[in-house]
Amino acid sequence: MLDKVKKPAKKNTAFDIWWSALPLDIRQNNDLAFARRCFRAGHVVGAKPGKTKSTFRAGRLVVSVWATNSREAVKEATVELDYRVAKPEKRPRASGCRLTPATDA
Repeated sequence: MLDKVKKPAKKNTAFDIWWSALPLDIRQNNDLAFARRCFRAGHVVGAKPGKTKSTFRAGRLVVSVWATNSREAVKEATVELDYRVAKPEKRPRASGCRLTPATDA
C-alpha cells in the first residue's frame, strides 16, 4: 500500500488550454515564455473591462491602480499609498506627500 505512491495530477491552467488550442505551426514559431507573458497581459486587461491603469507618484513611491475614471483612480491611489506608508518599517513624511500623476517617459 505504501509502495504505490500516486503523483498529483497536473491541473490544466487557462494558459495551457489556450496554448494547446493554437495551431502547431504557431506553437513552434513562438517562445513559450513570451506567449505566457502576452497571455497574462491580455488576461489582466480583459478581466478589468472599462478600466484603465493610472500611475501616480507621491515622493519616491509610485502607485498604479485600475479605475474607470480619474477621480476614482485618485481615491484608490490614496488608499494604496496610506496602506504602504502604514507598514511598520515605513515612516510617513512630516509634511505629507502630494499625489501627482506620473508620466511614462
